[in-house]
Amino acid sequence: MSLLISISLLFSLFSLHLSNPSSSQFLDIATTYQAVDYGIATDQHQQCLAWKLWWKTQKSLQDPSPSDIDLLALRRAEVWIRNENDAEKYEVPAELLQNFSTIRIVFRNVCRLLPRVLQISSPLAARRSRITLDVLCQTYNYSDPEVNELVLTNYEDAVENAIGIDQLLFLDHQSIMIVMPAACNSSENDEKEIAKQYYLEKYGDFSFNVSNLNIEMDKLHEMVHDLKPLDQIMHQDLGPHYQRPLPSSTILPFLRKIEYDARQPPTLHVDDTVTVKVGISIQSMSNFELSTMDYDLDAWVRMSWIDPRLRHDLSRPILVNDYTFLKMIWRPDPIFTNAKYSTFHKVTYLNFYLFIFPDGKVFMDMRVYLKPTAAQIVLCKYPHDNPAVSLKISSMGFTQDVVRLEWFSNYNDAIRIEKNVRIPELSIRHLHPDTCNGVRKSGVYSCLEAKFYMHREVGYHIANTYIPTAICVVFSWISVWLPEEFVEGRIFVSLTVFLTLSAENNSAKEELPKVSYVKAIDIWFGFTSTFVFVTMLQALVVISLEHNSKRLVNSPYFGELDQLFSSF
Repeated sequence: MSLLISISLLFSLFSLHLSNPSSSQFLDIATTYQAVDYGIATDQHQQCLAWKLWWKTQKSLQDPSPSDIDLLALRRAEVWIRNENDAEKYEVPAELLQNFSTIRIVFRNVCRLLPRVLQISSPLAARRSRITLDVLCQTYNYSDPEVNELVLTNYEDAVENAIGIDQLLFLDHQSIMIVMPAACNSSENDEKEIAKQYYLEKYGDFSFNVSNLNIEMDKLHEMVHDLKPLDQIMHQDLGPHYQRPLPSSTILPFLRKIEYDARQPPTLHVDDTVTVKVGISIQSMSNFELSTMDYDLDAWVRMSWIDPRLRHDLSRPILVNDYTFLKMIWRPDPIFTNAKYSTFHKVTYLNFYLFIFPDGKVFMDMRVYLKPTAAQIVLCKYPHDNPAVSLKISSMGFTQDVVRLEWFSNYNDAIRIEKNVRIPELSIRHLHPDTCNGVRKSGVYSCLEAKFYMHREVGYHIANTYIPTAICVVFSWISVWLPEEFVEGRIFVSLTVFLTLSAENNSAKEELPKVSYVKAIDIWFGFTSTFVFVTMLQALVVISLEHNSKRLVNSPYFGELDQLFSSF
């Protein structure tokens, strides 16, 4: 027992000795300059190549090759080297193991390739490193023409010179050198970079290279976040200068210049959300089939959004009406979630067009044919009901935090229906743009719902259902007025009318779904059938009483009773 305890104590002391950074046998490499001092080639190191590729994939969309995937699989945040095999695997000089028994290398920080001496020679460089030089710049003697290099080796040196700095910088750099007066003087390009750095710190990383847009950051942010022009685009007067838009091929130089990626949503910052304004223009609504609970819809779907990457300084918009060029541009991915069938119009040409305006606004219009479901219709009051159907539009792959769909603010722009649209048996009373629940298993998606409130015209049912069945009921009354000797006529008139009503009832229900509740038309047919059935029962009762009276007259007892009453 004592032997086991002794062994466990020795093992614990050995583990503590290896993990203690203060031990002379332990080497901790956590910065780039330390790795260089110990002979580790950081530029072409396999781990640094893997980390460089990893950081690149986090900032933009990439198509990694099989070799890239293999390289990413080798990435390690930190490694521990205790033998020559480990040293060979991670490209560390084996001679270091002669002086150190354990070596820890933090590749996550080493591969950032930070310089040994951080040089601050402009206000932009100071801002990027979060160094405050306000007090130093105010007290500096600018009359001295010589360049003064202020070297800071620790945090106390920075406090002594009234420089605001983060202590963590001294963990990544051996020293920090501030070049005066260049660190206090900024040029025009520096001002632009400072503004860019300000928005970078406030809103996060940019999703694309904004330097190629040739626009001030303040104006760019205002343009991207101002959604009013998207609502006004439906009423924008193109004017005489826009009579002939530029062809689709005009966009190619702009796409190459900014390295446009059609898979990347047009957000200014990585965590921003793209707002897409949506509207529909109904061209026709028809074939409301109650048996299948669906209808046909032909409409133009209109979308508008802002893509700052497509901003150009031309005087006219660019018209994209060729699918080859359309695939080069990012566009929303709307789907119709309650449609059984949907397709584009392709005769004689794919029915769509897209305008790219000089300020980056994009307007797209496409014609689609849909067959939405009308399963939400309740037929309790049929045919005196007011049915309501809807069309749901949601994003296919972009969640709500990436792409947000919104109706055009103007009611007529959100849902528009042509004046000549006529629906048999139905009339549209009200249109209402609304939102719907877009929760799916993979996340929350933006969802819009266009609701159509309608009224069912009863003229068809009055002419084809109510009047014929009412005539049948009145016709059944003929059996009451037939002479008593027409026994067959009394029975067969009521029976024929009853069978006619049953056939009419079945004919009226052929176009209706099989539901488990009672409809208003069922009550009507039930009433008429009951009335005819009662009439038939009345005829049977009269015939039975007539038959019994005749039998009583022919009975011998009837003669005796007749003589008895005549004597009085």
